[in-house]
Amino acid sequence: MRSLALALLAAFVTLTAVGQTDPQRPAPQDKAFAKLRGITQFYIDVSTSENRTEDADLRGEIRDGMELELRRANLTAKPVEGLSPEAATPLLLIDVRIDRGLGRYSADVTLSVRDNATISRNKETVLAQSYSETRRALGTSDTALNREIKARSRELVLEIIDGMKRLK
Repeated sequence: MRSLALALLAAFVTLTAVGQTDPQRPAPQDKAFAKLRGITQFYIDVSTSENRTEDADLRGEIRDGMELELRRANLTAKPVEGLSPEAATPLLLIDVRIDRGLGRYSADVTLSVRDNATISRNKETVLAQSYSETRRALGTSDTALNREIKARSRELVLEIIDGMKRLK
């Protein structure tokens, strides 16, 4: 009985020590946002894996939601229309890969930030990905899936805004 009590006490002490973090040390998540330091504007774009007319409305609603959240955070949002990806940097991109089938309504929503980078070996300008995060959206119908896609997109934008605010 005594050894059981000591084992439980040791486990409790170990778990509480692991749960406490050093306040001076940055959280591991902050490293993901470090590359975004100094960004005050984003060009925004939304792409979907399907090109249906209904998806055009979804892309517009996601773009509007992203722009609203960025404006609330005092970040300027600019549309990417008519600009090459190289001219529209930093580019905040929401990419939605939809999987619809018999009884399947799911999508992978990926938010990524792309920026120009020059590789010194061959001096070609390529788009480098500074940040990327993915969420899964599930629904029981097209309408429910679209609602979930918009919710996951908003979560991702709020997460990147929060991470950028912690850097300041």
